[in-house]
Amino acid sequence: MMGGRFLSGGSVGGSSPESLGPFRFVLGYREFKQLFRAENGAYMRKIGLMGTVCAGWAIPASFIGGIVPMFEGEIEWTVSNIAGNFGVFLIGCFFVWCLVRPPFLFVFRSGEARSFFRFHGLRVPGGVDPRGLSVSVSTSLCALGGEEVAADGTVVRTPYAFMRRWPVVTRRFVFLPVADWRSDSAVWNMVGVNWAFRPEWDGEGVALPCSGVPGVWRVWWRVHGRVREASGRYRRARRLASRGVRDPVAVSEALALMRPELEWLAEGERLNQQHKSSRNREASLSGAELSKMDPKTERRQA
Repeated sequence: MMGGRFLSGGSVGGSSPESLGPFRFVLGYREFKQLFRAENGAYMRKIGLMGTVCAGWAIPASFIGGIVPMFEGEIEWTVSNIAGNFGVFLIGCFFVWCLVRPPFLFVFRSGEARSFFRFHGLRVPGGVDPRGLSVSVSTSLCALGGEEVAADGTVVRTPYAFMRRWPVVTRRFVFLPVADWRSDSAVWNMVGVNWAFRPEWDGEGVALPCSGVPGVWRVWWRVHGRVREASGRYRRARRLASRGVRDPVAVSEALALMRPELEWLAEGERLNQQHKSSRNREASLSGAELSKMDPKTERRQA
């Protein structure tokens, strides 16, 4: 594992030579569970807060008005009384549980675990048990955002402008999740868009191992500052771009605001295209060499 100093200044365009990383480490099923909690924990706490506000009264009401009187013999122990009072009590406790420590049933998340490993460059056959999988990746930070080099060589770049405002610190990682108001909004999903579950997560985001980060909370605070600045520029650029054909100057200003990130992402795409072409060329050469080893081909050449 390698480390470096986190950028303390520098221009928006990333001319500062200082960076953090690269960090090379292995992601297994245990790490998937940690990062899954980091990705979804804030959303589940929003659900818990909303449920506690709306149904928190059910805990004392059902306890005082139904459960205690049943134990004291003032109310009969009928099926309807038991189901009603204990059911309401457990619903209220569930929302409090989501607020304090969100529960996740990983036994039902094998598909998301396989998507997680595929996202990080591992070839995962359908139906395989993800608990035995692991993948080696490399991550780093620069002036413009985070970068991951997946196991298959793919470069995934995430600008600060696209990240959530606050990073998440787990036992092993400083995790920088991607912002998406449609999936992050509990209200949006509960009004019927996706009322039961949050959209599945494939592993997107930047994970930095705490063991290699010099001053975890200092880095956490500086990342927050960069995300706030970059996301503010991105919102301004979107407002300018929304003027469209009515104001070509505004579109030019929008592109100028986000030019450093756009050039950085374009460079990553060029690297991926070069890597893909190199892999295809190597595969073609390997196929040609194997065909030469075919006994029928050798006999024809003889």
